[in-house]
Order: sequence, then structure tokens, then C-alpha cells
Amino acid sequence: MKLILFIFTLLYSNLSLAKEWTFDAILNDKLIGQHTFIYKDDKTLSQANFEFEYFFMDFIYQHKSTETWDGNCLKSITSNTDDDGEIYDVDGRLGLDGFVVSSNNKTTKLPLCIMTFSYGNPKILEQKKLMNAQSGEYLDVDIQFLSQEDYILKGKNIKANLWQIKAEGESGDLLIHLWYDENMQWVGLKSSTPIGDMHYKLR
Repeated sequence: MKLILFIFTLLYSNLSLAKEWTFDAILNDKLIGQHTFIYKDDKTLSQANFEFEYFFMDFIYQHKSTETWDGNCLKSITSNTDDDGEIYDVDGRLGLDGFVVSSNNKTTKLPLCIMTFSYGNPKILEQKKLMNAQSGEYLDVDIQFLSQEDYILKGKNIKANLWQIKAEGESGDLLIHLWYDENMQWVGLKSSTPIGDMHYKLR
């Protein structure tokens, strides 16, 4: 059985020092692994490792990606994903007349300035299309602000802005809820999967 997860790189950072954040991945209220993001200058590194049991069967999910950015425009991406035996390899580079991305022997030319699902950069909330870093698909997205609500962050109650992203792709539909604090810093995520909801909680 395939677990359809859209793993996402986080944010373009203009800081000169590296930062590292780790999210616990919780599927159906059970901790199944972590997703770590490291940001330095114009580079984002992402690594996820999940293991879980479903109907007495063991599943794994492993993902690594590296993205480089020029402001809010993607310059390059390489990612490798093992979705319980289904392998994805993505390689993309910015050219003179577009962003060229190859995924599993399929090559596509995209516009010059594109963004991935880089949730830490609020500019994605203004986009009509985003690229899935796992598959290389360039997806039409419907992004809406839903509400401001209370959110528990590391045991503390904060006010957070809740946004929703919807998309449809070859590997399945995408429904993601994102929480940002009052300074529009990304603090949480919920993603629907075929076997339940996946939550990301900052450690």
C-alpha cells in the first residue's frame, strides 16, 4: 500500500548562520518519525524518516532534498524519496528561458520563477501554482485563509493564522492546513493521507 505524502521543503532564509528545526510527525495520534529542516543563506536542506504499522504491515518513508533560492524564485532542486518502495528522483535547474525539472526520466520546462511548497515562506500563500518537491509535479493550487485561532506551540497557547491549500495531482489529491503565528512564522501543519491525518509538531 502506498502512503501518499507530499513532503515539502521549508523556507528560503537570508540569514548568514544556519538554523535547524525538527518536527515530530504524528499519524493518527501516533509518533512515526521526524522531519528536519536546515536553512543557511540561499539553501534549504530537508530530511524525513518515518516508520509505521498499518493493518499489521510495516511501512517506511524516507525523503532527502536540497533546494537553492534567489529570493522567492527556485534556482535548483535535487530530491530523493522512498515511499515504501516507490522511488522518486527529482532534479531541476534554472535555465535561460525557464526552470527545467526531471523526475523519473520525465523532463518538463516550467516558468522562470517558481516556488515549491516551501511553507516557511509566506509568499507561497500568494501563488496559483506550486511544485511538489517529491514528484516534480507543477500543481494548480487553491489557497485560502480560514481563521485566526488558538494553537498550542511547545505547550504554550498562541494566536495562530490558519490557512488551507488544495491541489490535485497525478499522485493524488492534496489537502494541507498550515498554522502561522502572528509574525507569519510557520508553526504547524496537518496533511490528509489515505490512511489518516498527518500532523507536524515543532519539537
